[in-house]
Amino acid sequence: MVDTNSIIRQTHPALEHQEFEIYFQPKVTPCTGAISSAEVLVRWIRNGQMLWSPAIYIPLFEQNGFVISLDYYIYGKTFQWLQKYSDTLPEHFQISLNVSPLHFEQPQIFIDKIQELLRTYQVDPTHLTFEITESTYVNNTDAVNQVIRSFKQYNIRISMDDFGSGYSSLNTLKDLLFDEVKLDRKFLGDTLTENARIVLQEVFHMLKRMGKSIVCEGVETQEIADFLKNEGCNEIQGFLYYRPMCQEDFEKLILK
Repeated sequence: MVDTNSIIRQTHPALEHQEFEIYFQPKVTPCTGAISSAEVLVRWIRNGQMLWSPAIYIPLFEQNGFVISLDYYIYGKTFQWLQKYSDTLPEHFQISLNVSPLHFEQPQIFIDKIQELLRTYQVDPTHLTFEITESTYVNNTDAVNQVIRSFKQYNIRISMDDFGSGYSSLNTLKDLLFDEVKLDRKFLGDTLTENARIVLQEVFHMLKRMGKSIVCEGVETQEIADFLKNEGCNEIQGFLYYRPMCQEDFEKLILK
């Protein structure tokens, strides 16, 4: 049984002591298997040990609003990392960051904060992708579009995360300002039935005609990876290739 009150009591001290660390999960280009980008994830580490799964504490932080502070902390750490390594990264390499829906309650504050981080760390914004979930877009369309239009001035990419996770996906597509669509694992399933193949092929066809990049996450089997490769998926993310890893391991992997 998880003591949620104990977790909440420890959050601010944990932030002060920098117990939240950035982890990276690489994404690969299907045709070559080369790492082309990575998603930044958060892990709560104390004395070298991971405390709780993010699946436990992130929903709590969404409820009490602490996720806002945590996001900005993670963004700062990521921008700092990019400042250090951007000159040695492969060309067009992307680092993607998740955005809590709470930021869209005050979108201008979010925009101003990202602009401030860009000025502070002087990073190349073309290395950045922000992932915004489909549900966030559906529930905050105007605010999300405000952020997208602002970020496009800096050539920051925007990805629609968790596409196909249960919302009106086809209706969402017609007004899409996003650069990239990231298909939810539930959309793929564990095995590909004939109907699933047909649906995916049609979705891929639509997205390609709209000029959107396609990323599929949660890929764990070679069967699904081969199908995605044949259908022209731009990037694949999942345990079949790489699990989330600490900074040191990620640096060894991409900077060798």
